[in-house]
Amino acid sequence: MQNNVVTTLLDELQVDTDWGLKSVSAADWVALWSSIGEICAFHPLREDGTCLWQGATGGPLAGARFATGNQLLKRTQRQALRPNGALMVQYISSGSVAIENDARSFVQREGSVIILDLAEPFKASYQHAVGELIFVPRELLGFSQSDRIEPVILPVQSMQGKMLAAEVRLFCDLTAPQTRDIPYEPNTFLHLLNSVLSSRRHPASDRVEWWRSRNALIRSHIEENLGDLNMLPAKICERFNLSRATLYRMFEIDGGVRRYIQDRRLYAAVWDLAEGGIHRGRLTAVSEKWGFSSNANFNRAVKIVFGMPPGALFRSPALIVPSRLEHRQTEYPVYAWLERLQRQGAMILR
Repeated sequence: MQNNVVTTLLDELQVDTDWGLKSVSAADWVALWSSIGEICAFHPLREDGTCLWQGATGGPLAGARFATGNQLLKRTQRQALRPNGALMVQYISSGSVAIENDARSFVQREGSVIILDLAEPFKASYQHAVGELIFVPRELLGFSQSDRIEPVILPVQSMQGKMLAAEVRLFCDLTAPQTRDIPYEPNTFLHLLNSVLSSRRHPASDRVEWWRSRNALIRSHIEENLGDLNMLPAKICERFNLSRATLYRMFEIDGGVRRYIQDRRLYAAVWDLAEGGIHRGRLTAVSEKWGFSSNANFNRAVKIVFGMPPGALFRSPALIVPSRLEHRQTEYPVYAWLERLQRQGAMILR
């Protein structure tokens, strides 16, 4: 990563000063996320190979503030067989995170909140992301290990998004080292989170149900045809008998359907490179497969989002040997919390 990119990011956010984040080595960072998934590619925030992190536990919850460069986090189907009884509520204040899930794919941009079921397989692409998150045991919300929760994304302009973001910030404020003696009361947050999830599981009207089912159908159609250069908004409107205005409203949180298609092509292609490697002719094959009109357009799109061309993005080793954190629980309380939750889930399933 170029030094000027890192310097600019830190100067704008002042995350070291405002949040007291600590540098985390690549090996510790990979271990820290090991309960959730595995890092497939790693380009940290800083030139010394580190990301920034401040994690804490408070009552029945765990959470963290973080800042990272470019990285790909994957929870595989094999890993999903290991119980993980947590949901993640994440607020991004800068940068972006692309999430790919069987139920829904989207890009979480600055000023938005997501709710993600960590029991499900998913792919996440972090790009210069700075944010805060809370891990929530699913039993606190009345969900069993077998219940599956679809991803939810909320802009902070919405009432629910604004309130969730405020609760995530409050939790991180009260569990920070300088204020850790002030207890965080989770009931308001849990009630709000339950209300959001309940409204998704039980639509208020037939119109809402139709809207969501049609939205899911269009997204599935896009996923199946990402490589088709002729897949344009006008074609989608014609196929599903929708007006351009209605189609835009369905994808407004994604920046419109055209932006959504561009994002999905880009991140699908990047993951293809991460998992299949780069060798002679590979960039051309991947760009054609995922609907880019030329190698130059593909390289330009990757460089705009990740700050470097695809060949440089995966130049470092794809997998990093994680540290052993079992005896460093006070240093990384979130790691210990996630490991304990995973063991409890395994006991429940027996």
